[in-house]
Amino acid sequence: MVIEKNKSMREKVYDSLKEMIIDGIIQPGERIIETEYSNKFQISRTPIREAIRMLELEGLVESLSTGGVIVKIFTKEEISEIYKIRIALEGIILEEIIKKGTSQDIKKLEKVLKNTKKAFELKNIEKVFSLFTEFNQTLYEIADLPKVTAMINNINLYLKRFRKISIDNAERKKEAFKDHLEILEAIKRKDLPFAINLNRVHLEKSMNFILSKYSI
Repeated sequence: MVIEKNKSMREKVYDSLKEMIIDGIIQPGERIIETEYSNKFQISRTPIREAIRMLELEGLVESLSTGGVIVKIFTKEEISEIYKIRIALEGIILEEIIKKGTSQDIKKLEKVLKNTKKAFELKNIEKVFSLFTEFNQTLYEIADLPKVTAMINNINLYLKRFRKISIDNAERKKEAFKDHLEILEAIKRKDLPFAINLNRVHLEKSMNFILSKYSI
């Protein structure tokens, strides 16, 4: 693998390592050895070291007391806490949408759900997963709260590898789609308490499914 040099080397390495961690190419508990990735990316060890520091600040890797760095292994308690934070932040998003959402915004959400239904019918699972993400991102765009969205996106970095466990389950996919439909209906009715409760239950179902499959 060769890293392109048209961007800051540290940023390029950071992006590549982060993607490998989130996609599960580098597994939780696996050591990140500077010399190994220096050879793999065909660059010096300095940008590797700098990128690792950035990943450590984000909580994706951690230093061992004995030396070296590993991909962080999340406990069940930490996963639960991450979900609780997302539930709270998305409550703020829903409040803002119900306060200022337009008919055009509703149409955008309806289009995403229509495409999701079509992807289900075609059994295009990767597309379904992508459209679930698009539905959430459309909600964040409508709310137009950049700082809240940035916090949610940061939280979602930790959840991405866990969400695939949940979404890969056929029943969970159908359930999640049904939840999105109901959340949209609550938004249309401007029923904030119901929308927040639906979203909380939706995320708790995902969390509980993941925790039931998680061995840490």
